[in-house]
Amino acid sequence: MPDTACPRPLPARDGPYQPGITSPAWPSEPPRGVDPNAYGAQYAGQIDRQRHCHIVFADVALSTRAELRGLLEKLTRFARHQMDKKPIQPDRSFDAAVTDRRVSVTIGFGASLFTTPQGDDRFGIAALKPRHLKIIPRVDGDEDFDPSLEVTDLVIIIASDDMYVNEYIFGRLYYGGVHPGIVVRRLERGYSRPDSREPSGFEDGISNPKAGASAESAESFVYVGKQDDEPSWCLDGTYLAYRKIRRRLRSFFKLDDDRRAAVFGIDAATGERLPDAAPHAHAQKINPKRANHRDLFGQVDVERRFIRRPYFFDDGVDGTSDEMRGVHHMSFVRGLIDQYEWPMLMWQTNPDFPTKGAGGDALYASGGASNMTAGYYFMPGAAPAAPYVGSGLLD
Repeated sequence: MPDTACPRPLPARDGPYQPGITSPAWPSEPPRGVDPNAYGAQYAGQIDRQRHCHIVFADVALSTRAELRGLLEKLTRFARHQMDKKPIQPDRSFDAAVTDRRVSVTIGFGASLFTTPQGDDRFGIAALKPRHLKIIPRVDGDEDFDPSLEVTDLVIIIASDDMYVNEYIFGRLYYGGVHPGIVVRRLERGYSRPDSREPSGFEDGISNPKAGASAESAESFVYVGKQDDEPSWCLDGTYLAYRKIRRRLRSFFKLDDDRRAAVFGIDAATGERLPDAAPHAHAQKINPKRANHRDLFGQVDVERRFIRRPYFFDDGVDGTSDEMRGVHHMSFVRGLIDQYEWPMLMWQTNPDFPTKGAGGDALYASGGASNMTAGYYFMPGAAPAAPYVGSGLLD
């Protein structure tokens, strides 16, 4: 055991951004007495996800703007209370005290809140919709689902270090304890691993920009600023691109270590990119890292980065006894088209990228992965002094 243990970072509950996106994150500077080199390499600025995550997809069963505002005010009060609540202490004499369960409740809006699939502006807010918020397009690798039927009015991401805390918060939402107008349509449960390795043993999120104050910080890639062409209420918010990716591991685990690494283009032990990675390897398709290359819009690859906050799932087995395991892939970006859709459509699913005839992403083309569902959402800024998340939308 190390002589010095750093306390795990807490969700940032009083800042301009909702917690559960780029926080909790390790501070840029090490605590006193901690080796700065080791801390800088292993901790500084890295997102430290909570152990458990519930992703709640819900609709709003209301008809007026005033009713919607009332719902958002109650939901916001509930979320803030759960995040600020002191943990219940154990009853037994020798159990360790709990100082904080690191709860975050992050609220987002789907395109259907602004305009129904039939085109109705039911709350009179269509003109204030975030510029790029829409139904997510289908891509190669999607299973048989209709994105227009998957979208919901709300997404609520509950995260903490204890499953029972998430279950309690979800129960309050599901049974109408927060507001009867919240109608839950589906729930996804996920977990994180201390080593961030996805189900087949490769680290996920290894190339995330780090949180901090630099021009290349995670915050600069994630949050809408005054320079962005968005409605004013969107300031400090971010887009969420969500995909539930099923990993089909039966055939993957039959491959030897070298062939598994070739699919990802990554050395599983070190996380380093293989020097001889094939052009259709997963890493080459999703994050090419071309030096001094500018595309036809004058952007370099690094400008199209986004934050990945993955959680893993295990839904048991399906009717054929095939395991249902994979990744809740949550990506946060300030520019949905430039930073997320471009890499998905022009890189990952483009058979002529990075070279003509390269083919599709090896992870999907080999049958090793498929998208079970997907959706786009907008997560407003926290506005801690305002009565509801998304303040300005209904004022």
